[in-house]
Amino acid sequence: MSGRRPTDSGLRLEIDRIACDAYGTCAELLPEGIDLDEWGYPVIAPGNVPVHLVDLARRAVDACPVLALRLVKAASAAAPAPQPGPVLAPRPDRTEGTPPWPVRPPSRTPKRRPDPLRQR
Repeated sequence: MSGRRPTDSGLRLEIDRIACDAYGTCAELLPEGIDLDEWGYPVIAPGNVPVHLVDLARRAVDACPVLALRLVKAASAAAPAPQPGPVLAPRPDRTEGTPPWPVRPPSRTPKRRPDPLRQR
């Protein structure tokens, strides 16, 4: 057996971007794995959390005031890739250049009141 210790914990950080309110607590507790963007929202480093940072990652998850950060098991390489869903055809009324409402026939006049200022 080699003397090398494994560096990959098999865990990764995930962020719920909808729930996040950009408090920045996670980046203060785990600066090695979380950075803040220009608006203060977290940007998580790609890949799994190294073994020596797992405790700090758990502290960051526990300290999130809105519970937007979580530590999950990373998908293994042997796991099958997710199958793509069915491709939906575009709706015929949503194609470019076609309005979703019926076009007014040219014989009808527009529904507008006469402008009182123009009649003077």
